[in-house]
Amino acid sequence: MDKGTVYFFTGLAGAGKTTIGGLFYRRLKATKPNVVLLDGDQIRPVFCEDTGYTHEDRLRRAWRIFRVCRMLVEQGIDVVCCSIAMYADVRQWNRQNIDNYKEIYIKVSTETLQRRNQKGLYTGQAAVVGVSLPFDEPQAPDIVILNEGEETPEAIVERLERELYPNIVQNPVDNTAYWNQYYKNDVCSRQPSPFAQYVATLVEPGRRLVELGCGNGRDAVYLAGRGLKVTALDISPVAIEQLQAQAVPGAEFVCADFVNADIHGRGTYDYAYSRFTLHSINQNQEQLLLQRVFAGLRSGGKLFVEVRSVHDPLFGKGRQVERNAWFYDNHYRRFIVLAELVEELERNGFLVEYAEERRGFAPYGNDDPPVIRVVAVKPA
Repeated sequence: MDKGTVYFFTGLAGAGKTTIGGLFYRRLKATKPNVVLLDGDQIRPVFCEDTGYTHEDRLRRAWRIFRVCRMLVEQGIDVVCCSIAMYADVRQWNRQNIDNYKEIYIKVSTETLQRRNQKGLYTGQAAVVGVSLPFDEPQAPDIVILNEGEETPEAIVERLERELYPNIVQNPVDNTAYWNQYYKNDVCSRQPSPFAQYVATLVEPGRRLVELGCGNGRDAVYLAGRGLKVTALDISPVAIEQLQAQAVPGAEFVCADFVNADIHGRGTYDYAYSRFTLHSINQNQEQLLLQRVFAGLRSGGKLFVEVRSVHDPLFGKGRQVERNAWFYDNHYRRFIVLAELVEELERNGFLVEYAEERRGFAPYGNDDPPVIRVVAVKPA
């Protein structure tokens, strides 16, 4: 059984541990069922009622919390823990005894804490950690978050997720080699996908469409045959060479990284088409791609997306490399949360005309996984 991970959010009272850690938990819970949240204020009445606020009681409480954390992660459960846990000895024990341990220090200036004055702590008579009581400030946390109020909790959590998980481009697995071999084996259908047939009902002949990751070109060939001017991009030289040899009327095939390709000049195409390719790039690349597609589309142009969701049966298989992303069967897949994709599209200026997740969109043999479809438009 794979072990879980402890995400320990620490910091003084009022720093934002519960707000940031709670939001991080909810986003993680949306994609992984085996996640629990242990918040310091909620833990105390459950199994720390016999402890007070003396030095010894606070230390006893901290030991209990992290022994529970270790017990849970040994059973494959991720734990988001939000607590001051003010002792360096406790944090050192965590590192030595919890295999997958991430320490996130939410750091805030004294002036900001006093201004927030959560629960009246900083103007009352109670003993306060960091004021009248000592606080062993974390010396080697995995991540330090400065939370002076200049970023929203959502922006902080998104940045945190990017820092917690390694970037796929740094991974030694060679995806280009994988896809070259895949297309050499010629195992993919040559018939147009149901998604391409659906999109064909939404476009006007004579317009320019850019396909973001065309694979063996089956959809590009079909859409060109429907009267569109198609430029299809793919990172696999083998796939592109095979397609260029066919000389398909109305279509050109370019070997390029569709995120960074030169084609995304301002207002250069009418449609962008991405079928089962958005999950082949990491979250940072996705954000950059959506910005470039928005710039590349003409006013009124549309982006068509079909992509694997977090409810796909393949979700969670293999070795996790970032949030919602795994290496399995020798290549990378990142699974998408529909609400998050819609939110990101809208944040980049798109209007989402249609968004749905269900079975029946992309049946393949005996498989019919839940799939996301989205149509987004660049406002005129």
